[in-house]
Amino acid sequence: MGAALRRLRHLLRARRRDPGPAGTTEEILRSLVDPHLFHLEGGEFGVVATRVARGGGPDGTEQSSVLIATSPDLLTYTEIGLLDLGVTDGVHRPAAAFDAQAGVYRLSWSDDAGCARRATVADLADAATVGAVEDGGVDGLEHGAPLAVPEEVARGLEVRFGRIVNTDARPLPEVHVPRGGMLGVDSLPGRLELDYSDGSTGSLAIEWDLAAQAAIDTAVPGEHRVQGRVRQAVYPTPFADERADPSVYRFDFNGEQKFLMIATKDLHLDPVNNSGEPVGMPLRMADRIEDLSDEALEAGRVTEVDLLVHGSPDADGNSMTGCFWAPEIHLIDGTLSILFMPSYGTPTDMWSGRASIVQLRKDAAGRHLDPTVPAHWTPARHVVRADGAALNPIQGISLDMTYVEDSGQHYYAWQMLGSVFIARMDPADPTRLTSDPVRIIAPEYAWDNLIAEGPNVLARDGRLYLLYSGSTVGDTYTTGLATAPAGEGADLTDPATWTRLGHPIQKSGPFNGEMQLGTGHGMWSEDEDGNLLYVFHARTDRKGLTGRDMFVRRVHFATDGMPVLDMETEEELLPELRDVSVTVRVR
Repeated sequence: MGAALRRLRHLLRARRRDPGPAGTTEEILRSLVDPHLFHLEGGEFGVVATRVARGGGPDGTEQSSVLIATSPDLLTYTEIGLLDLGVTDGVHRPAAAFDAQAGVYRLSWSDDAGCARRATVADLADAATVGAVEDGGVDGLEHGAPLAVPEEVARGLEVRFGRIVNTDARPLPEVHVPRGGMLGVDSLPGRLELDYSDGSTGSLAIEWDLAAQAAIDTAVPGEHRVQGRVRQAVYPTPFADERADPSVYRFDFNGEQKFLMIATKDLHLDPVNNSGEPVGMPLRMADRIEDLSDEALEAGRVTEVDLLVHGSPDADGNSMTGCFWAPEIHLIDGTLSILFMPSYGTPTDMWSGRASIVQLRKDAAGRHLDPTVPAHWTPARHVVRADGAALNPIQGISLDMTYVEDSGQHYYAWQMLGSVFIARMDPADPTRLTSDPVRIIAPEYAWDNLIAEGPNVLARDGRLYLLYSGSTVGDTYTTGLATAPAGEGADLTDPATWTRLGHPIQKSGPFNGEMQLGTGHGMWSEDEDGNLLYVFHARTDRKGLTGRDMFVRRVHFATDGMPVLDMETEEELLPELRDVSVTVRVR
C-alpha cells in the first residue's frame, strides 16, 4: 500500500489545477456529488465521487471518470484526481471497496440510464489497471452503508466536529497565612482551572468578595471561607451594529490599560458609500471591553469618533472618499498603527482602494498622544512594493492588511487577486515591502469559493494560527485557518510553510440561541484577564438594519490544538461552577 499511496500523492501534484495569477475563476471551479467512503489497502481511507461543474451541472468528466481522494484520519484529504473507467455512458453514484483476497479495488456505479455497472482496478492512480466493465453491481457497496473506523479516528472526529463542554473544575487550594501575616489581594487563587469533555483544559479568572477577605483577622488563628464568582463576561449580541471587519486592541496608553475598537462602517450593507450616510473610520476607546459596545455608546460610557471621513486627504494630498475598509490596530516598531484600505473618486471607486497605514504621533517624551483625536494620526500612506510599485499590478486594489512578527522577521499579509499574499517588511519603514509578495492561500474549496481574505495571525504554543475568510460577503461568508511553526525561524513567505485546514473553522449557525449568518473577517484579541478573544462580524437583522454586525467571543483550544470559536456560555462554564469559595487558614 505504501508505494501505491506515494504514487497517488505524487499524481496529486501533477494533476491539481491551481488558480492562475489572477486568482480563482469560475472556469476552474468544480464540485463533487455522491461521495462514497471506503478503506484503502492497509487501513487508510479513500473517497470516490462523481465530479461535476459548480452548481451540480455536468462538466463532462462524469461521463467516463470518478474522482479519487485519500485520507489518513477523515480530517485531512488529498485529492488524487480523476480515474478514467473507459466508459462514455455516465458514471453516477460510484462506490468502492478493497478486495484483500483478490488484491484489487472493486468499483460499482450507475450509468446514464440507471443501469448498474462494475469493474476492478489494481491501482487507483492508473487507469491502465482498470479491468473490463461488466453489468451489475457489487454486493455490499450500497451508499450509506456503515464503515468501521478505528477508535482514535472516531475520537478525532468527535473532538474536531462535536461539541466540547465543561465537565468539572479543579479544587481550589487552601490558602495558608501565618499568624499576623498579610492576606493581600493576590493571596487568593486568581483563576479557576476547568476540565472539558474532550480532555482539554482552560481557566477563567475569579472575582473574590474583597470585603470578606479584608474582614479576616490574621492575628487570630482559625479557618475562614471566602466566597467568589468566576468572571465570565457575556458580551452583547451583536456587540456593535453595522460594524464589520472589527478590530479590538489591548493598548498600554502611557501606563494605562485601554481597549481600542475600530471597524468598517457597513451601514445598510453598503461599506463603500454607507447609502449616503456619513462615511468614516470609527474608533472607540474604553477601560473595559464591555464599554466598547453599542450598549455603552447609548449609555454615554464611550464615544465614537471618525478618524477619517469623506474628503480626508492622504499623504499625497489626494482626497479619500469612501470605504476605509478592514482597519486593524497593531503596534509596529513601538508605534500604534492602523492598517486599512481607503478608496478614491466621485463616486467612490472601490477598485481604487490601496492598503494604507496611519500611525499615532508621540510627544517630545515619546509618549503616544490621545488616539481618539483625529489630528494626532499621521496622514494615510499607501503600502508599496520594494521598488515603489503598487502591490497589485493586475487589478490595483489591495486590502485587509495585517502585521505579523516571528523570529525577528516582520511581515505584512493581505488580500489581493482574491487570495492571501505575504511579504517581508521593515517596521522602521512600514510603507514599503522588503520582499516580493507571495501567495500563500488561494480559495480552493466549495466553502471559500472565489475569495480568501481578511488574514489575522496569533502566535501560541509554538504555532502561528492564521485566520482568513472565504466565500462572498454575505450569508455564506466563512472562516478558514492555516498554521505554521512559530519561533523556529520558518520562512513565512514560503507557501509550503503553511498547513491549511480543508474545512472551515467557523461557519453560520446558532450561538446562545441566536442565528448568525456569514460569520467571518475576524481578529484575535485579548480581554482584561488575558483570555483570548475572537472578534468578528456576522449578518443579522438587528434593529431592522441589514449590515454586518460585530460580535465578541472567548476562544477555547481543543485537545487537537485547534481553536474552538463557537463555544457557548454554558459549554464554557457549567452554571453550578460559577460560584466558588476558598478556605483560608490562619496558623
